[in-house]
Amino acid sequence: MSEPVAVIVPNFNKAKTLRACLTAIAGQSYRPVEVVVVDDCSTDGSADIAREFDCRLVEMPVNGGPAAARNEGVRCTTAPLLFFVDSDTAPAPDAIANAVRLLGDDVGMVQGIYEPYPLFDDGPVEAYRVAFEHFWRRRAVGRPRAATLLAASLIRRSVFEEAGGLDERLRTGEDTEFGTRMPSRWRLVVTDAVLTRHDDVDRFLPFVREQFGFAVDTPLVMLRARRNPGPTLRVGAMSRTGLLLAGLSLLVLPVTVAVPALLPAWLGLLAASTAASHRFIRFTYRLRGARFALYTTAMHTLLYALLVVATGVGVLRAAHALARGEA
Repeated sequence: MSEPVAVIVPNFNKAKTLRACLTAIAGQSYRPVEVVVVDDCSTDGSADIAREFDCRLVEMPVNGGPAAARNEGVRCTTAPLLFFVDSDTAPAPDAIANAVRLLGDDVGMVQGIYEPYPLFDDGPVEAYRVAFEHFWRRRAVGRPRAATLLAASLIRRSVFEEAGGLDERLRTGEDTEFGTRMPSRWRLVVTDAVLTRHDDVDRFLPFVREQFGFAVDTPLVMLRARRNPGPTLRVGAMSRTGLLLAGLSLLVLPVTVAVPALLPAWLGLLAASTAASHRFIRFTYRLRGARFALYTTAMHTLLYALLVVATGVGVLRAAHALARGEA
């Protein structure tokens, strides 16, 4: 297959990474016929960086979020194949070529994964985050039902348009929700032959805010997708057992104030929730050694507790939206 490919890059304040992203796109062995950068009202000079490259720059009139930017990029291109690239990533030189090669007659979308090392290594928070993103996305390789993620993915224009594009009401999880609307006759292929390096959040408090926000939004995303049981379902990033144990530990914690004898039980639940991710912790040990594995254990324990609280908030938010008819 040698069909033309259009690359679509949504961008918002990614001056740090956009040059590396566009350089990687320019170096693809399978050359795209169109490269469109959709700047979502950046204030950091990102648009000027895009002007340095042989691409079309589309500037949004208002900040609409990644779904709106991607939809606009699709409207501004004509190629039958769409390759989505996030502006904080840099795809490997053979990423597009491998994706096109895997686009069989019944395949509607080929989805890549992150490499285990950051695009720019800015410390342990980012190293942990990128390692985890690689690990859980790698678990989806070869699975028939996985989440759709548009960081480095090739999709047929006809499939994208038939599904109705991305839901512009969503600021996060829009690609996962999109997967629930993909026509069931098309397969999603998740592959580690399509790799990209990602520059993720590298400070602790922004990491906490980001993860809390994602978890709060997830119930609403699921609610809006409930009438669209398409071919893809989310492969959970976190262990369900771990989340359950973390939730129990949070319920037990207030009781330990009145009944100190329950403190060992609380510690046991907390340790068990983290132990549920033992495969990932072993992976980080092989990746960067014992110190990083210990750091991963602490971060994962925190993340489990954070996601339990945030999901509870998200359920209340989704129920409110449903009651108001906004879902």
